[in-house]
Amino acid sequence: MNDLLHGVRLLSLDAGNTVIFLDHARLAKLAARHGLVTDAATLIKAEGAAKRRLPSVTSGVTSAGTMVHAEWPSSREPGARGWGAMVATTLVEAGLPAERAGEVIEELWREHGVKNLWSLVPPDLPAALDAMRANGIPVVLVSNSEGMLERLFRQLGIFEHFDLLLDSGIVGLEKPDPRFFQVALDHFKVPAADAIHLGDIFQTDIAGARATGMRSALVDPYGHYEGMYPDVPRVPGAAEVARALAVAAGAST
Repeated sequence: MNDLLHGVRLLSLDAGNTVIFLDHARLAKLAARHGLVTDAATLIKAEGAAKRRLPSVTSGVTSAGTMVHAEWPSSREPGARGWGAMVATTLVEAGLPAERAGEVIEELWREHGVKNLWSLVPPDLPAALDAMRANGIPVVLVSNSEGMLERLFRQLGIFEHFDLLLDSGIVGLEKPDPRFFQVALDHFKVPAADAIHLGDIFQTDIAGARATGMRSALVDPYGHYEGMYPDVPRVPGAAEVARALAVAAGAST
């Protein structure tokens, strides 16, 4: 990991499954209201299966993917289509009939608006980010979201641990568009080669960061991408990377 992080001056993070993780146990309880009997362990596996159904890139060729794209009333709201496809595909992989996906995710979208389904924060992350920032390396969030991340981060008590939040629902750009990442680079006046982006989705996080000229690595704690994308570095998590950057920055001063 040291070679990957050498000379990094800006840490860029995705939100979902990098900073805030899907609450599989809560999702299981919500799914039960709609007749889907499941549990957290099953949903973890189903989420991995859903990720593998995203469009993939092999030898420069992009497949169409096989995500579940249901019709549902709120699907045109900011961030809703991508969110709906991931949640619907995860639930279908867990046993929900595909024809019921639209009605179920409409209800889940309302619950998501009350409290984000991705709301579990690694307990060691805030301190790790603060240690890194104290050593002169800022952290920015670059997320395809619904325009509510600042509110959520304040609710979770982690807002003050970030130097900048870039929410696609507010900025009007989405990953993998390099212009979205460039907003962060311009804000901190850091060249792309001196920044690294961490995220859990190859198609948005890794492809977008690469197109911008940034370094990148996958966060894959559940092994969802096992055997896929062998050329992409893996890191244990954002906290581990932040601690390593803090140590490296402290040693250079």
